[in-house]
Amino acid sequence: MPALLCFALVVALSTATGPAGAALPCAPFEGGRVDPQVLAAMRQAATEGRLYRVDSAVSRVGFCVRHFPFQEFRGEFTDIVGGLAFPPDREQYGQALLLIHTASMQSDNRSLAPVVRGSNFMDTVNYPEILYVGRRFEWLTADHAHIYGDLTVRGRTSPVIFDADIDAHEDTLDSWPERIRLRGLSHVSRFNFDMHSHRLFVSDTVRLCLSVELVRWSP
Repeated sequence: MPALLCFALVVALSTATGPAGAALPCAPFEGGRVDPQVLAAMRQAATEGRLYRVDSAVSRVGFCVRHFPFQEFRGEFTDIVGGLAFPPDREQYGQALLLIHTASMQSDNRSLAPVVRGSNFMDTVNYPEILYVGRRFEWLTADHAHIYGDLTVRGRTSPVIFDADIDAHEDTLDSWPERIRLRGLSHVSRFNFDMHSHRLFVSDTVRLCLSVELVRWSP
């Protein structure tokens, strides 16, 4: 869709209360966690009707990793914070932000889920959040893009590129769509995040999958 050719993707939306009692986005990213200029740009987009929020009821971040003997562990996080901001200038590249609460991890594999949550892997007790900060958003086609950024897990940060498809529910140049669907895929090494346990039984490669629905921001 032409309206999506170069917008700033910002997966990082929550609410705070401003001086006049109005809702403001970006509360989870205060305190130096994210560049203040990024937060200011998101809030400016909110005032101009260019900001979207994740619909948490239908949005998930999943991951898959192979383990012995030739099986795959699949899990997903259901408590995520996110959104999307279109820039006023379509030629601009954007940033991506995503906050995931690790305690929300779910899996059908009840025997291995506690191991994945434990200190050798996710260590959800000591590291309750995962943060993704995009540094560059590059459109390859009208609805397909690469998001270049940094992923922080267990206090370790590593470059990660998401291959993303964007589907807007409207096709118009004159107004912002009311809903947007984002699907993203990436592969990372768990060793980059200090997960070195069980090298002989668990693959080092982890597949990450984004399935996010976004709705237009309304304070």
